[in-house]
Amino acid sequence: MRTGSLLSIVASIGAVKPNIIFFLTDDQDQMLGGSMPATAPGGATPIPKTQKLLGDGGMLADNMYIHTPICCPSRAETFTGRYFHNLKVDGQCPAGYGGQDDEGNLCCMHVDEKLVNNYTMATGLSDAGYKVGMFGKYLNYLSTGPPPPGFDAWMANGGGAYYAPQFFTHGITGLPDGSVHFNETDYTTAVVGNYSNAWIREVKDEPFVAFINPKACHEPFLPSPWYNNTWEDDWPATAPRPVSWNTTKQQRANHHPTIANMDLLSDETATCIDETFKNRWRTLLSVDDLIADTHQLCVDLGIVDRTYFIYSSDHGFQLGELNLAMDKRNVYEFDIKIHLAIKGPGIPQGATFSQPATNVDIAPTILELAGVTSMQVDGRSLVPYLKQSSTSTDQQRPWRNSTYHEYYFVGLPPKCGQNNPIETPDNNFIAVRHQHGSPFGNILYAEFTTGTQGPGFVNFSNIDFYELFDMDADPWQLNNIYNSTTQQVRDALHQDVHQWLQCKGTDCQ
Repeated sequence: MRTGSLLSIVASIGAVKPNIIFFLTDDQDQMLGGSMPATAPGGATPIPKTQKLLGDGGMLADNMYIHTPICCPSRAETFTGRYFHNLKVDGQCPAGYGGQDDEGNLCCMHVDEKLVNNYTMATGLSDAGYKVGMFGKYLNYLSTGPPPPGFDAWMANGGGAYYAPQFFTHGITGLPDGSVHFNETDYTTAVVGNYSNAWIREVKDEPFVAFINPKACHEPFLPSPWYNNTWEDDWPATAPRPVSWNTTKQQRANHHPTIANMDLLSDETATCIDETFKNRWRTLLSVDDLIADTHQLCVDLGIVDRTYFIYSSDHGFQLGELNLAMDKRNVYEFDIKIHLAIKGPGIPQGATFSQPATNVDIAPTILELAGVTSMQVDGRSLVPYLKQSSTSTDQQRPWRNSTYHEYYFVGLPPKCGQNNPIETPDNNFIAVRHQHGSPFGNILYAEFTTGTQGPGFVNFSNIDFYELFDMDADPWQLNNIYNSTTQQVRDALHQDVHQWLQCKGTDCQ
């Protein structure tokens, strides 16, 4: 961990403020071939146009991670630039996926929404003179009232349905303020694309930030009618089968109970996994269209040269790895590693950057690109490592060599015909993903505790289980080496992760 100063930024664009378009997908994996860089055989990808525009035409992250691998916390962290423990409810959020806490405040997946809605980057962007629009999924549980501070245009939901989606609306031309329920033939990605693009046309002469957040590729993985049966000849016939796919209980015996207790994958489950994999790619074809169409719109409007395009996901996914049929919620690389692509003024084409980062760093990055001068965040701006010439006052500070991860049990039943639930109450964790250059080397270290946030408050004071993986020798996290590690190293790892757990603001940077 590094200490630093409050986010303090010097605008480097000159008199003309840049536009920023941020695309955020749902559950789009990086390790299993669903995003960038392509990992499927032969470079097959469901997003070929985006790969060319933003991957080849922009810059990609080598070591981008998610702080919390589940939707609501992840998105809350992305929009505020804060870690989970600084957004969390003090009591219980009775309905894990959304409800009210003990004081009547909105909450979802243990996130206190008042700590999110009043402190998103939209407030700083609006104060700096930007028009700000939100289109698509925001948090999983939304208020029916006006949008959070800072948003001029609001067409948002908690994910909703692929067909006949419903959105809360405010300031959207052609739609009433309140809520809108679209027709059964309306496909959510197309609706989000059409209305976000229409709004961009309206505000093209002013600096704007558009958050465009399609539902894809979240469950139930329903493609658009025009891609319902698409499967290219060079695409994989099945979901990936890494060494961690369909492992024996003996191979998983040194993992925490959720993983150790999973059964072998049946033929029925394997078929479900493969169909899920294919339909996820089919939903992403519409995302590919949306991104390409939005980029082309900016070309047609003559604003592409002063617009940043940023593209990421709220977490990864699993498709049979460690015998988890689908979903996310786990500490392992397939759930926490994500893509980040950026294209725009001063960003080199076809390049990569290696600094370890998480979604908590996205808000300070966007704020710096917009020239916002101050806002309290836990993350750090990546701009000094993205732009060929940066005048950032943060450029001289050393960057971190690890990323921090935190998760609290929500609960999910079995999937794809499995007998075991995808997670059990032992799946509360804090973890640090150390990279090459760290004193600990290229490792993943995690501590687990049991609880539901109901009768007992989970604060990681009583650790039930430890996991440690050598990511060079064991990239799919099969061999837990914690018990064979020296006590001195264990103590240092424990101290480090608990320092992260307590951090706030500059202490996290």
